[in-house]
Amino acid sequence: MTILPQKLIVVIFQLLPLALPFIEQALFAYLRDKYRHHWLVQLEQGLDLTPLVQGCAAFHQGSGKGSAVIHPVPRLVRALLVKYLFDLSYRQTEEKIDRDLLVKGFVGYGLFDSPPDHTTLQRFEIWVLNHQPQLFFNETLTQIKALDPRDWTQDLQLVDTFAMLARAAKGHLIPLIRQACRHLLDTLQAADPERHTRLLRHLDQTALFGLAGEKPTRALKAAERAERLQNVVTQALGLHQLLSASLAQHPLPAQPHLALEQGLSRLHKIIFDETEVTAAAEPDPSASAPDPAEADPASPPQPVQVTERANGKKGSYRIVALSDTEATFRHHGADKGEAAKIAYNASLLTGRHYIHFTQADTGARPDPDALPEMLQAQADQFDFFPAKVVGDQIYGYGKVRATVEQATAGHTQVIALLPNTLKGQDRFGPLDFTFDPQRLTLTCPNQVTADKFTDKPEDGGRTFRFTAQMCQDCPLRDQCRKPEAKPTSRRSVFVSYYRDYNLAALTYNHSDQFKTEIKQRPLIERIIFNLTNLHGARRAKSTGQLKANFQLRMNATAFNLRQFLRRWPKLNPHLTAA
Repeated sequence: MTILPQKLIVVIFQLLPLALPFIEQALFAYLRDKYRHHWLVQLEQGLDLTPLVQGCAAFHQGSGKGSAVIHPVPRLVRALLVKYLFDLSYRQTEEKIDRDLLVKGFVGYGLFDSPPDHTTLQRFEIWVLNHQPQLFFNETLTQIKALDPRDWTQDLQLVDTFAMLARAAKGHLIPLIRQACRHLLDTLQAADPERHTRLLRHLDQTALFGLAGEKPTRALKAAERAERLQNVVTQALGLHQLLSASLAQHPLPAQPHLALEQGLSRLHKIIFDETEVTAAAEPDPSASAPDPAEADPASPPQPVQVTERANGKKGSYRIVALSDTEATFRHHGADKGEAAKIAYNASLLTGRHYIHFTQADTGARPDPDALPEMLQAQADQFDFFPAKVVGDQIYGYGKVRATVEQATAGHTQVIALLPNTLKGQDRFGPLDFTFDPQRLTLTCPNQVTADKFTDKPEDGGRTFRFTAQMCQDCPLRDQCRKPEAKPTSRRSVFVSYYRDYNLAALTYNHSDQFKTEIKQRPLIERIIFNLTNLHGARRAKSTGQLKANFQLRMNATAFNLRQFLRRWPKLNPHLTAA
């Protein structure tokens, strides 16, 4: 075995620090040349990341005087892109940069440099969330628009939604109320321990929180569960009354005061969305809520009768988990037997290839409600409204069409099938009747006119009534009435305030142009599949609507970049030839 001379070894170690930069440069140049068709290499060639770096330049300003910048912003920007392009966690991103030389070179680290750890990446992403939440999506979209303009015609866009599952699990009502009360008391104890002690003297903590080792709620029989709910809600309402009165008379500093008010509002909503509360006895009108500083410690909360509401009778936008109070039930596919999910309703505006706009709302918000907001926000950013937007049948209601027309000043037309409100029924529908908007009358196919109606603004229309006498001996009765309808019954017909939009859509939907346009709608399903299955948008990785919105935009940024880089060889044939 040949042994190098001692002097040569010393010379090698002395020159190694000088040679390493050249070795690193040669190695990374070799990798970039060998894998020149890799999408990560093409990303450096295709897009300019300088605007992203400039937008995040203020990140290190809060690091303190004289503190050294170990991981500069250009590297953190690229590291955050790697996180979303590969759909990784913070720790996985750290490992990916450290182990994959191609990724390490892309981010900007040397061969022996340590990558940013997961806490540094998290701090940077939180800073971006709070200071530049739209920067990555908007800037990359602007550059892609300039480089691949064929997807950016102002003629037609697609719209749809999907469920972004929240980081929350539905529990039983009783533990939820107890958890809300415990959170209130813990917040009060941290802000004002003396007031917390006084307030506890007015509550039966055993009735409110139960005994250690008590039978779980899910194991109780119906009567036992009703009794426990009665006790818990009674004490929770007492806590709400006492704490509300105390805060009104003796406010706390701004931050804990606001936290307690929000907690009281959540507790009130949970109780009255989920239960029916009635007074067990007539209250004394001269009585007032006791102040915890003066009231008799033995005085119990006012007695009430508590009954849990049946499904379908509960409140809207219900709070189902305190771990994420902004996530609500999203119940799509009920007709197919699908269960409701605790989620955010993620809305997309897309072209054929790219996502143009995103918005995450609470799960219970109806799909069409976000469309006008998205169109307006897109116009504010890119200064245009699309001529047409194609969606599924839920966007076909007249009210949706009217709202979009109003929001876009008539620039955008909704392309969607008209919902069939008489699905499965072979009888005349509202559009088979003739409405006279001047006289406010409705004429049936047998030319009988009704002028009696009930306005229903909450439903967006009027209900006209055709009495049994008006329909007597009608030759079209079998086509108008249900087979089981009694001869003495009347026929009610709902006429939407937006009937003109429905009629116009009915005419347009028979055109060849509509048939061509509606065929484009399934393209957005491919985009949603990629977004949810390959880019991590199916599940929210944090809590709160603000963070869900940010994650959705970053997932869409990753999708747009990968989509652009897939199309990059077609846009630049000379690179493929090389």
